[in-house]
Amino acid sequence: MISIDFWNTIVHSQTGGDIRRQVRIKALQKVARNHTHQLSLEHIDKAKQAASKEFNRIWHDQHRTPTTDELVATILEYLNIHASDDEQQYLVTRFEESLWEGAPDLSSNVQEIIPMLAERYPLALISDTMYSPGRVIRKFLEKRGLRSYFQCFIFSDETGYSKPNPRAYREALQKTSSKAAESWHIGDLVHTDITGAKGVGMQAILFTNFADYEDNNHDPMPDHICKNWTEVADTLLG
Repeated sequence: MISIDFWNTIVHSQTGGDIRRQVRIKALQKVARNHTHQLSLEHIDKAKQAASKEFNRIWHDQHRTPTTDELVATILEYLNIHASDDEQQYLVTRFEESLWEGAPDLSSNVQEIIPMLAERYPLALISDTMYSPGRVIRKFLEKRGLRSYFQCFIFSDETGYSKPNPRAYREALQKTSSKAAESWHIGDLVHTDITGAKGVGMQAILFTNFADYEDNNHDPMPDHICKNWTEVADTLLG
């Protein structure tokens, strides 16, 4: 089996990010107009930073990712907006589906190489989610012609646990009837992707297309470091 991360592995997370942020800001401003006339962009930015800080705390300490509902509630609390249930659901939907207006770019050659990998290995996708939940990412992959190549999807918003929790990797192994020692995980973060995969006995590729890493600065060490998907194909397909 090969399990693959989504953000900064299949797609470049920074592309489309400004558009996604604007969609979320406009949604907040729309709801805020029903409650206050003094909501500045600076105040919104600080509220979103508070939500990001809370996300990172829970992600690293509890090995789960807060849902969009939780994050929106954090933002509204910071802004002191007592939104109705309908208003909060509107915000959750706009935050989650902002990916349609601000879709990230696919990594170079990934559309060609994933089908090649699927000819030889069962494929799984293991992704920690923030504002874009599993249902949105599945649809994104379907629109890009990639969803059908994956036998299973492990999204943190659906399972209740995130990388490096070994349950994420073991579930992918179980669903693809694969052995850890014969399987690989590809991802861009050492402390989640590589740590989790190595922890269950899988081999791991650190994907560095969108960040620079020093070869001697990893704990645990990946089995390979690949700068792009062509190098991934060379490593796994020979």
